[in-house]
Amino acid sequence: MNSEDWEEFDKIVREVFAPVYPVIARKIVEMTRIKDGICIDIGTGTGALAISIARTTNLKVYALDVSKKALEIAKKHIKSEQLDSRVIPVLGDVHNMPFKINFADLIVSRGSISFWKDKVKAFREIYRVLKSDGVTFVGGGFGTKELKERILKEMKKRDPEWNSKRGKTRRIKKDIDIILSNAGIQNYKIIDDEANFWIVIRKEKKE
Repeated sequence: MNSEDWEEFDKIVREVFAPVYPVIARKIVEMTRIKDGICIDIGTGTGALAISIARTTNLKVYALDVSKKALEIAKKHIKSEQLDSRVIPVLGDVHNMPFKINFADLIVSRGSISFWKDKVKAFREIYRVLKSDGVTFVGGGFGTKELKERILKEMKKRDPEWNSKRGKTRRIKKDIDIILSNAGIQNYKIIDDEANFWIVIRKEKKE
């Protein structure tokens, strides 16, 4: 996306999707029980989920994205929330993350998976960076059925073709077991309900 596209994206996040991120952050904490340590938000965009995770936990959050413009906008939001010391924007790609092995206690992402060019390679990289007994929580969702209905209604007003653009997620659902098997990941759980689709991976403890 170019600079104007990112500005428009951020506007939609702030005006339409904003209520979703705190709900998702609380859900992640509830399911993973991880409140301390290091988190990576992959494909952070303009930082909404990274900020909500930081507000909800004591985690230090690395907000990773391939777009310099997205990270410029994210930095402004992080500063306005006074989270400069706990949310760190990082320029990088999920296929080759600039983090050492066994780095993160928690890895999250909302909405970026459909943009990963090589999903098998991306999940292998996620697993490499994840600590033993760490958890990955990636996919997409609206938090609740009510929030989903409200957002879909608003987005349809703004872009009549928006709903049809969501077809990529359905293809990922169909292929996810094969993708994770090819990545060598066996210990995972799928959450697929009326408002959410999440892939939850816990890296097995080393004996």
